[in-house]
Amino acid sequence: MNTTTTMTLDELKKLPPLTEEEKRIINNAKPTPTDDCPAMTAGELKEFRPWHARQKKPVTINLDSGAVEYFKALAEETGVSYQNLINMYLVQCAREKKRPAFA
Repeated sequence: MNTTTTMTLDELKKLPPLTEEEKRIINNAKPTPTDDCPAMTAGELKEFRPWHARQKKPVTINLDSGAVEYFKALAEETGVSYQNLINMYLVQCAREKKRPAFA
């Protein structure tokens, strides 16, 4: 059975990098068959998972290249996409009501 674990960015940083064997297993994983699951329209999916429809909103944002490179490197270490890492960090900042330091 699959389980989902939620981790903070600090917890992710403490994880050891994936081994070559773990990367190979992930890259060779076969998708779960969905023959017995009918396709859902976007509207049906929103009804079924309303929390998901509200949770994320696509945006376009300009970021410093150094920040993007940092999260891409962290993504390589953790196996989590850099977009998800950026989102996780922003969510953590919002929860903790962090404010940027202005020079």
